[in-house]
Amino acid sequence: MRSAIGVGAAGYLVLASILVGIGLSLTHGLLQGPLGRWDESVNDWFLAQRTPILNDWSHAGSFIAMTGTVVAIAAVVVIGLALRRRWRDAGFLVLALTIEVSVFLTTTFVVNRSRPTVPRLEPSPPTSSFPSGHTAAAVALYVGLALLLSPHLRPALKVLLWIVAVAIPVGVALARVYAGMHHVTDVIAGGLLGLGALVVATYAAGKRAEQPDDGERELAAIGTGRSAESVAPGAAS
Repeated sequence: MRSAIGVGAAGYLVLASILVGIGLSLTHGLLQGPLGRWDESVNDWFLAQRTPILNDWSHAGSFIAMTGTVVAIAAVVVIGLALRRRWRDAGFLVLALTIEVSVFLTTTFVVNRSRPTVPRLEPSPPTSSFPSGHTAAAVALYVGLALLLSPHLRPALKVLLWIVAVAIPVGVALARVYAGMHHVTDVIAGGLLGLGALVVATYAAGKRAEQPDDGERELAAIGTGRSAESVAPGAAS
């Protein structure tokens, strides 16, 4: 458990340093000019494409990755995993989302990038534009769920699952730019943050795998006729 927590903490520091560095380069550094102009041109293009139907799709794209939605889905999944005593999988998802939101809050506070100047279709949250928290959360949650579920599915369903898992974050990213809530570079950074959080959580789960779950100890105890404590790591055989 300690090694897994250490991996999570180290991952947070690395991801936060990278995202803050990129964000400051966009707002005060070498990337401010060329990428800033590109961001503005893309924002203007999306503004020209707005229609009532696309506006509705944009609201739906934001909804599936808003904080309340992500927390609700994650809570249901984690409770279900806990009831099945799949502690490692539950810990993986919780850690991925915890790292994602921690790095997001740190980065958005330090960088403090202004949102696009085009009219926005949604109220602006108190956080700043960089990175896109909706995109990062969508990657961490929906791709994370695909990682957990795909090993238990048949090939055809596995392919369908991954198509959906990738399509949702892409749709969220497009919706946030379309609505004028983020620049393109914001959603790209959000996607990288979500993927980074999953990488860290996966590595931490691997460290956690070195220590069997309580459920695994109980199964081992049943098979050997010993107590769960006697099959714990380091116990005498």
